[in-house]
Amino acid sequence: MRLLSSLRLSSAARWLASIILVAALAACGGGRETDNNAEAGHLFARGIDQITDLYIEPVSSQKLVAIGAMNLAKLDDRLGVSIAGNQLTLTHDGINVATFQVPPEISGPDGGQVIASLIAAAKGASPQISRLRDDAIDKAVFDGMTSALDRFSRYSPPNEAREQRAAREGFGGIGISLESASDDFRITAVTEQSPAERSGLRTGDRIVAIDGQPTAGHHAVDIIHMLRGPVSSTVTVTIVRDGVPGTKDYHLERMLVIVPTVTASRDGNVAIFRVASFNQSTTQLLTEGIANEEREAGGHLAGIVLDLRGDPGGLLDQAVSLADLFIAKGPIIATIGRHPASHQYFAASGHSIAPNIPLVVLVNGGSASASEIVAAALQDVGRAVVIGSSSYGKGTVQTVMRLPNDGELTLTWARLVTPSGYFLQSHGVVPTLCTNTLSDDDRSLDAALRGPGDTAPGRVSATQPRASLSDGAWSTLRQSCPARTESPPLDLKIAERVLADPVRYGEAVSAIHPVAAPPLHSGQTPPDAALTAVSGSLSSKPRIP
Repeated sequence: MRLLSSLRLSSAARWLASIILVAALAACGGGRETDNNAEAGHLFARGIDQITDLYIEPVSSQKLVAIGAMNLAKLDDRLGVSIAGNQLTLTHDGINVATFQVPPEISGPDGGQVIASLIAAAKGASPQISRLRDDAIDKAVFDGMTSALDRFSRYSPPNEAREQRAAREGFGGIGISLESASDDFRITAVTEQSPAERSGLRTGDRIVAIDGQPTAGHHAVDIIHMLRGPVSSTVTVTIVRDGVPGTKDYHLERMLVIVPTVTASRDGNVAIFRVASFNQSTTQLLTEGIANEEREAGGHLAGIVLDLRGDPGGLLDQAVSLADLFIAKGPIIATIGRHPASHQYFAASGHSIAPNIPLVVLVNGGSASASEIVAAALQDVGRAVVIGSSSYGKGTVQTVMRLPNDGELTLTWARLVTPSGYFLQSHGVVPTLCTNTLSDDDRSLDAALRGPGDTAPGRVSATQPRASLSDGAWSTLRQSCPARTESPPLDLKIAERVLADPVRYGEAVSAIHPVAAPPLHSGQTPPDAALTAVSGSLSSKPRIP
């Protein structure tokens, strides 16, 4: 190794020497063998290509390789990585281990091979690195790459990525929720129409074995994995029931389980829907909930409250389709990004199911991304009164790319633009009626419900279109109703008071300069006015984590 560092080699010779050295080191290192280095190269090549192609801002492939390599070196403080010009050098205890040529615009495949070769060299030089699992090494490199991006871009290793996909898309399971305490795994909820409910499992039952394997000594995550499996596969659950002697086996066939995100309640003829997040079933659950509440109210719902407080977001297509339930025509959301294939503009389909029922949306500082899309769309087109505090202000779209190792790369690739033409990023949704300074008494409620020109506490100024506000004016507007994470009962009280007074509801719903625009279907080119409002091309992607 010292001989390699002291020789004066040409660029081509240095590259060849480093590859020969890496091959020799990889043969005696742990983890991936030489034959599998191609897999590592393919993995990192895919990551480099996706970042340089899709990320919202241009990123140098050389920078990605360098910063990924530097992050790998953090796994052993005896390793060092430096880059001078186009040459990246790996050292161990200050002695050169290998050098690599990394030109400014290195291709994804070449960059991936450099990283794979560097990992093999690091394993050969560092016993500490050689003992690590490949997943841990991959994560260190990708974490380095994504650190050069924004805080919403990240890498998820295979196990974490599988859990994220299950939350978004569903999983093969039996439909229960568990509570664990020591070796006690107790059922806390049973999903309606699930295999668990049909088989007779109950809340309070304790699971003591799965497929004959005792649950004692296992972590909760292990039990969850044991209960999950391919749809239509079978699992045997052994339970102990309070007051019943002995154990009992239940044989269940797994089905696709999608975690419910919508819960419903009703106060008189006002239906209240709490949306916890946006996954693959959210719009369908809300559609069914509205139909059920209308039926229970004899077809005469006086209003709907959509509670999005604390909702961190989720799938973009679900945010669009949920807003579409309430909007007869007009825009819903647009995005602006760098990738040309992302250009889209989302508008009402013309198939809304509740276009005329009075609507209030509750938001707070925990309402982000997909929930902000819904709130902004309904507010901007004059379809709903938004009540609470300012939302989080996460106005970017992330695309989730599956990697060859079954992990995921989440990349920010577009910014969200509301129907009235302002960016959600940093601005968020400022409510029509702010409850931050109000107390729970009739006088405060009346103050919040006065006409749009009133300057009393709770009334946010609506004298200027929000798309025309400067950054300073936006800052002032948000400061007038700071984001908070609490969900006070007062928000719901004011919502119900607003819905009970048609005159005040009408004044409040029209206070934010409703946008008038022709309905467009997703994928159509936006009109010139919309293009002018956002000062660029419009783009989107079907995922907002």
